[in-house]
Amino acid sequence: MESAAASAFLRTVMGKLFQVLEKEYNKQKGLRQETLSIQQDVRMIAAAMDDSLHALGRGERRTAVARLYREEMLGLVHDAQDCIDRILKRLTCRPRGGGGVALVRRVAHEIKKVQSRSGFADEIRKLKARLKQAHERVVGIPMAAAAATVCHDFATAAPLYRVARNPVGLGRPVEELLSLLDEVEGEPEQLRVISVVGFGGLGKTTLARAVYEAPDAVEKFHCRAWVSAGRWSPENNGGGVREILRDLLWQVRPKDSMDVVADDGQRMEALLSEYLKDKRYLIVIHGIVMEQWMQLKFIFEDNGKSSRILLTTAIQSTAKRCSDDNGYVYQLNTLGEEDSKEIALQGVRSPELEQGSTALLKKCGGLPLALVSVSDFLKCSAEPTGERCAKLCRNLGSHLREKDDYDNFTELRKVLMHNYDSLSVYDMTCLLYLGVFPINRPLKKKVVIRRWLAEGYARSDSLCSEEDIADKTFEELIDRNIIQSIDTRDNTQVKTCRTHGIMHEFALHKSMSQGFIATSSRDHPRPSAYVNNVYHLSIHGGNLTDSEASDVDISRVRSLTVFGKAGDAISHVRKCKLLRVLDLEECSDLEDSHLKHIGKLWHLTYLSVGGTIGKLPSSIDGLHCLETLDLRRTKIKTLPIEAIMLYHLAHLFGKLTVDRDDLNNAKKMTKVMKFLSGNKSNLKTLAGFVANERQGFLELMVHMRNLRKVKIWCGPVANGSNYTTDLSEAIQEFTKVPMDSMDARSLSLDSEECSEDLLSSLDFKPCPEDSKYDVRSLKLRGKLLQLPPFVPLLSGLTELSISSAILTRDLLSALLSLSNLLYLKLITNELENFELRSGAFPSLRRLCFVVQSLTSALPAIKQGALPYLVSLQLLCPGLVGLSGIQIRHLKHLKEVTIDSGVPGETRQDWEQATKNHPNRPRFMLHKSDVRVESEGPGNEEASAVREKRKICVVQPSLDDGLDSSLKKMRLSSDSSSRLQLHGLATELMNALMVSTEASL
Repeated sequence: MESAAASAFLRTVMGKLFQVLEKEYNKQKGLRQETLSIQQDVRMIAAAMDDSLHALGRGERRTAVARLYREEMLGLVHDAQDCIDRILKRLTCRPRGGGGVALVRRVAHEIKKVQSRSGFADEIRKLKARLKQAHERVVGIPMAAAAATVCHDFATAAPLYRVARNPVGLGRPVEELLSLLDEVEGEPEQLRVISVVGFGGLGKTTLARAVYEAPDAVEKFHCRAWVSAGRWSPENNGGGVREILRDLLWQVRPKDSMDVVADDGQRMEALLSEYLKDKRYLIVIHGIVMEQWMQLKFIFEDNGKSSRILLTTAIQSTAKRCSDDNGYVYQLNTLGEEDSKEIALQGVRSPELEQGSTALLKKCGGLPLALVSVSDFLKCSAEPTGERCAKLCRNLGSHLREKDDYDNFTELRKVLMHNYDSLSVYDMTCLLYLGVFPINRPLKKKVVIRRWLAEGYARSDSLCSEEDIADKTFEELIDRNIIQSIDTRDNTQVKTCRTHGIMHEFALHKSMSQGFIATSSRDHPRPSAYVNNVYHLSIHGGNLTDSEASDVDISRVRSLTVFGKAGDAISHVRKCKLLRVLDLEECSDLEDSHLKHIGKLWHLTYLSVGGTIGKLPSSIDGLHCLETLDLRRTKIKTLPIEAIMLYHLAHLFGKLTVDRDDLNNAKKMTKVMKFLSGNKSNLKTLAGFVANERQGFLELMVHMRNLRKVKIWCGPVANGSNYTTDLSEAIQEFTKVPMDSMDARSLSLDSEECSEDLLSSLDFKPCPEDSKYDVRSLKLRGKLLQLPPFVPLLSGLTELSISSAILTRDLLSALLSLSNLLYLKLITNELENFELRSGAFPSLRRLCFVVQSLTSALPAIKQGALPYLVSLQLLCPGLVGLSGIQIRHLKHLKEVTIDSGVPGETRQDWEQATKNHPNRPRFMLHKSDVRVESEGPGNEEASAVREKRKICVVQPSLDDGLDSSLKKMRLSSDSSSRLQLHGLATELMNALMVSTEASL
């Protein structure tokens, strides 16, 4: 009777209720238009700020009006972000429960959503009004007019640098560059463009001047000329090309230059080209930009006299483009520890001074200009001491931002500001965000990008995915040498990196002054003074006490990153209601109990934990928005089935199995299989899981349709087990794709724990005609006696890595059939004799051998083999001499890397071999002791497109009639308004917070 009464109530009363709800909802249709309007307003203001940024050139002084305007805009940003995050939770959160109780809860939930929409519409209008009023208050105030005239040259051109006399640490670079000016035996006498590239202040100008004035250069070249292209604007007067031509002509033919008017560019080109056509010349153009080179390069024709053009630039892509035809890119590196001390400490080497200056020199990062600035500062003191160095280290960021009494950091400040100003608004935001990591810390590229994505700092306004936008931002910072590459992946992409030391300090201080980042470290021990409005909280080198953590308002913190001890502050993480990124991977005092309330962090998108964590709490299923779950540094071996059913989870890392109790729970397994079979899983990276005789992940993997990267640890096989068959079927399902598919899939199989060659026993069935087996990257590790038969079936395989105790001749011979390989890495203790004959690996670009045995001979490379090889890596500690390898016939070779532990004679042999090669490939030593951030048992992560999915999911057990009204409301809020609101949040964050500071 009670059930019937409840049913009658629902059928009669609820119909009227939903009519009221839809009527109220129709009133809020204007909300979407309001959101679009304010979003466009923000974009227009951001564009205006970008224009102001280029016009102002970042003047040293800032007006009171500008400061007030900045503070107002930052407050608006914070309020808007909080507003949007609150409403998103209300509009997209799923009520839990089942049956009739769930229906009542859903009705109540929808009423609250309508009320929230009404309140949110009012807040949006108020924000828009505040935005408009703030903009109108500064319209007409001549803040930029005067500064634009004064700073125009600085804004549009690179700063001019002083040329140091008797430079320290440039002896070897000068010698190497002078050798590049010489002809190579057997090389035709031809024009060569040499580009010197490196971060601003690294000494490129000093190096180029030293080479230009060297007696060898004066003697060998008939005529020489030196031009500073950075003096002229690349955006006006034809990019300064006419001025460059006039300077060149004046130096090589002063008489002709007097007869040509400045605007007659074509006449100057003709005169210069005519004069140089029969000369051996050396021309140095300092601070070249691509626009200038594209117009100048046609003047310098190859006259067969071995002429040289020496260019300097801070942009990697510019250097490569300028030297793409028979050229050479010379990467200038930072100074070592001894040279750094010599410059900064000026010969004073007392133990107290050296100890006190260690942290300061670390921040300078071997940058000569930074070291000279420190030296000038210390000279102002009668007695430089370690204590004074320590004080300067603590306050270095303020010196980089503001003038000191003697203004010793003026030149360095200009260089850093120029690098910062050259970035777009979004790139600036991403650079500032890197301040959450300790200085000089190696970082994995994929970790950085996933964190940017989680924060919303890679919003896409084009057809490109957000991950592509983030990747482009990363490459831009690499291109400008702001981020330094430490190690590269198999496909030459950056794998690990670090922010340049002094640039990191500059960005961190700017972030902290803006309230963008707060950090607790030895240099910044008390963040409580400014943490109340901060977005990102980072704890490293110290910890927050319980009183400090409880006294400040951290409710607006978007990310919390801990290195070392967090102290009692970790127990307050539940207060961060808007937290998106929680990185506790290196938190040394983390315990299971600290994650007890983690399910309440509804906005959490990125979670990485480590330490002694041995189990995830059951509340993990409350993390609706979680996209990345990294458990590689934990002790967690089993994963609760609820984690697999997180709707937005895209990247899962660890060495995991499914909880045994969950496997035996038929109800849970039915639920998860229904979830996966309904294509609701967004999981793209599963790296990885342990496969054994119990199904677990192996059974679930077959139903994960969006997987793009998988790593599997293969357990031992028992007699009579179907494990091998199940493993084969799972891999076949993962690798089988439609014929027209362009998906980049990656597979890693580790059978090291197996006592036999398990991988060679995997049997693939013939693929249907409309499908293919396709994997782009494959890694195999185990006891491999032959190449697994399924490998040649992988049609798009371009990257292959094989690790086995012994690599047999049969296995190596089978590799020759893989004609599409671009990268091949072979890791072994013993390598059987093998020969690469003509035609071997016709597409290969990069070849790497890692051989531990002192007796194994490397394969002989015959003429005609590896015709397009660009990089050769011989990471063999026992390498003796050239080991019979001749590299001269590798016509496209650009770099050779050997292990740093080889004998000195071997190193000299390879150095000489690279010098005798026509391409002068770069010679490098590999150090295997680089400590990598976020490295674990999982390996590299996949590149995956970050998709936005609805969080509200209609449960099929509910009445269809009631669902119709709810779904109509839900579709609008989740698929349209939610994206627009998210867009508004990102626009306000990125465009206002950073660009306001930048433009003023």
